[in-house]
Amino acid sequence: MGVDAWGFDKGRQALAKRLRTRRNILSLVRASAFFSFLVILVSGGSAALDAWLSSGLRPGWIQTAAFLVVVFAVGSAIGFPFAYLSAYRWEVESGLSRRTFGSWLRDQAKASALGLAATVLAGEVILWLLDHVPSWWWLAAWSLGVVAGFALAMLAPLFLVPLFFRSRPVADPAVRSRLEALARSAGLPVLGAFELGASAKTRRSNAGVMGFGRTRRIVVTDTLLQEYSADEIDAVLAHELGHQKFRDPWTGFAWSAGFSLFLSWAVGTLFAATHEAFGVMDLARPASLPIVALYAALGSALGGPFDLWRSRKRERRADHFALELTRNPKAFESAIVKLHDKNLGVAAPRAWEVWLHYGHPTGRERVESARSVRFG
Repeated sequence: MGVDAWGFDKGRQALAKRLRTRRNILSLVRASAFFSFLVILVSGGSAALDAWLSSGLRPGWIQTAAFLVVVFAVGSAIGFPFAYLSAYRWEVESGLSRRTFGSWLRDQAKASALGLAATVLAGEVILWLLDHVPSWWWLAAWSLGVVAGFALAMLAPLFLVPLFFRSRPVADPAVRSRLEALARSAGLPVLGAFELGASAKTRRSNAGVMGFGRTRRIVVTDTLLQEYSADEIDAVLAHELGHQKFRDPWTGFAWSAGFSLFLSWAVGTLFAATHEAFGVMDLARPASLPIVALYAALGSALGGPFDLWRSRKRERRADHFALELTRNPKAFESAIVKLHDKNLGVAAPRAWEVWLHYGHPTGRERVESARSVRFG
């Protein structure tokens, strides 16, 4: 079918658009299913489950944990078919994934175990706060959440990423030195350059800079090293270095903390005004938690488009930094085209899709930016 005026493969883009349409429909159905589940819980389902568990368990943290395990299990059962279609079957059918169902299922089990542990811990803490500081529980929960989020950002490269991908120092010393030199030229010393074994699970390629301070490291997928030229790899990495140069992880964290503070206040205010209407008189009962979750989900959904708009602004700035650092707009343009065509990213999405789903500028916009750059 050839390529379009921006260099994107027309056949791959047609496939990408079909896949995106299917995922948009699936996402809408999935959101409706989870919203319905939350409505059922706050409309009496939680109280019924709480009463049933009370008949066999002593009140306290064990009963709360059991409540959360049941709710998490039902939610996981609802979400499993959607995850299977979007993250496994359609990935394999479109050629994006080469993994087996067993491999995908093992990763799902790991993610579910981590999600369950986080859900139970957060639920126990929130109920304890509702019982002991009912007027300010939301502020205490927000404070603990910020601390936990910071710790997670620091430790993820060391403990979470290895659970799903094998990582090792980039084997080729020349490549490793070039990547580290690029970071130094950006004024960003790193711990090292590491190769992520993505090819066993996906054909997607990417690069990133993970961690903060002494844990900061370059991470590139083996697919990027195998399928992209040296100049294209530099362009992709330079973009990621731009985020570090402008302290985007820190400002992004600060923005998220500020927005979550407002959201926590709003959730706390709505919860205080409405929990009795939902039949929850004892704030320390597990039936309080789905009400909190419902308001938090609605608030996050409403704030999502604005957060994506801010993300697109950061990404444009990182693109400009990458072009200035590498002084190779042709390589940047080629890398963007390859990333979209190989990863099946839609280069020209509709406006409402950008508003609701895209944290990056469109592929066409990024190519036009590279073509229009002028160096002094």
